[in-house]
Amino acid sequence: MAYMAEHQSLSGVRADWFPVAVLSLYTVAVSITTFFVTVFFKEAMGFSAFQIGLLISIQAMTGILAAFPAGAGNDRFSSHLLITGSLVIQALCFFALATARSFTAVALFYMTWGLFSWVFRLSMDVYFLKTDTRNAIGRRIGFYQSWRFAGMITGTIGTGYIIDRLNFSGAFTIVAGVCVALALVSAFMPATVVARVRLADYRADFSSRRVLFFSFWVLLFASHWGAEQTCYALFLRNDLGLSFRGLGWYFAAEYVAIIIALTLAGQVVGAKAGFRKLAVSGLLLSGLGNIGMVMKPVSVSVLFRAVHGLGDGFMVVVMYYGISRLFSLAHLGGNAGLVHLFSMVGYIIGAMVYSPVGASFGYGHPLWVSGLLTMLLALPVVIISRDNRRKA
Repeated sequence: MAYMAEHQSLSGVRADWFPVAVLSLYTVAVSITTFFVTVFFKEAMGFSAFQIGLLISIQAMTGILAAFPAGAGNDRFSSHLLITGSLVIQALCFFALATARSFTAVALFYMTWGLFSWVFRLSMDVYFLKTDTRNAIGRRIGFYQSWRFAGMITGTIGTGYIIDRLNFSGAFTIVAGVCVALALVSAFMPATVVARVRLADYRADFSSRRVLFFSFWVLLFASHWGAEQTCYALFLRNDLGLSFRGLGWYFAAEYVAIIIALTLAGQVVGAKAGFRKLAVSGLLLSGLGNIGMVMKPVSVSVLFRAVHGLGDGFMVVVMYYGISRLFSLAHLGGNAGLVHLFSMVGYIIGAMVYSPVGASFGYGHPLWVSGLLTMLLALPVVIISRDNRRKA
């Protein structure tokens, strides 16, 4: 009864708009850590391809370290407490990165930031999924993720101009200030329901074949993120010759496509066969976009990157919807963390494999190769779907 009362007390405004506002403003601020950060490592710090791949892998490794503890923590403690604390620590890390000059110092602060950025992101996701407003979950996921990417559009465009004017140190200082402000705001977010969950409960959930298939499927899909994180911006800089401002506008075009996809996918994912159709469409579009984006001129490249954005937007809804349907709310935090762990393993594998490939053979090769592998992931979905229809 207390569980239901807690959820019924959260209005749509408090349960949806409050966390969405915090998340979107956060993504505006930390857009510098997406594709711009590899340019910072290479051009501002002079790091080698191996060092860049190592740093990206360290950041992904922090996702593994944070995944289950942060997820389980969201089942035992109100998510808004973890959100607030993680923002404070991230602010300190950005202040430190603004003055760091050695690889060791950058690695230390970047690793610490990465750890608590994953705590923040996972806590925000669990907060949103646990605050049930009785609205269709597909539409809520589309709404939530659309505003996240709207923040990324603003952030990527703005970050390009800020770096152009202030350099990376000035940009990191601004981001730190935003994190401090958001920490003060997030302290007033409504509390979420908590429960005593045993490790055996999570183990029982992950004994399901459906859960294991879904998790390994997410792992393989996530490997293309490693290619993007290590080679995407460097391909645009070296092969297409884009400026920092050009990078911002290029990234923004993809995010617009993702928002369109999120809006469409949120409406249909819960329909009959909607999940399967979105998964197959998302994988094919995502892969095709990555393959085509290596072509010139820039107009052709950005068009295919928008196609990739449509596919990734579909896949975001598929992954969040899958988590919401596979696990109970009482166990959702820890299990979402375990699925997140699988995705981070794929991310690390992608970063460590594709970064040296890009440096040795050209930054476009990891993009089209990862795109081809992404398209192949549609095959098991089609096969399993056919088998299920025959059994029915």
